Amino acid sequence: MEIINTRRSIRKYTDQSVSDELLVQLLQAAMNAPTARNMQEWKFVVVKNKELQKKMAEAMPNTHMSAHAGACIVVCGDTTIQPKAEYIYVDCGAAIENLLLEAHSLGLGCCWCAVGPNEDRIVPTKELLNLPEHYLPVANIAIGWPAEEKEENHRYDENKVTWVK
Repeated sequence: MEIINTRRSIRKYTDQSVSDELLVQLLQAAMNAPTARNMQEWKFVVVKNKELQKKMAEAMPNTHMSAHAGACIVVCGDTTIQPKAEYIYVDCGAAIENLLLEAHSLGLGCCWCAVGPNEDRIVPTKELLNLPEHYLPVANIAIGWPAEEKEENHRYDENKVTWVK
């Protein structure tokens, strides 16, 4: 529970780079998430190019942290494997949460920025990354070494729970 309660969105990063080995570890965690019917339709685009990260940050609202992150991972779903976007969003969401929790356990900070279902974010993401037509970008995850600290968070709210016995 400590990792879950202390994981927060980090938007400020140091200049320290994130190694490829750590990024692979994050991708391994992501790919251990469950998917509907075990389709595993996710595709991951790892961006470690500062110019491209800057363009991504400029193209999409609320993603300014991408320009200063050590890397970004754009999580996509392959519509040739899973044609239902609804499942892609759920499956990729599970993978993203695994990635975020693993990153936090390693001392990294991340910020999950939604891409889909907003066409005004999907189109520039596909263009900037030269993604195949059948890739549906779900989220851009900015990753880096934190340059900020945040308080532990507890969001349990009994008013949002219905018990059926």
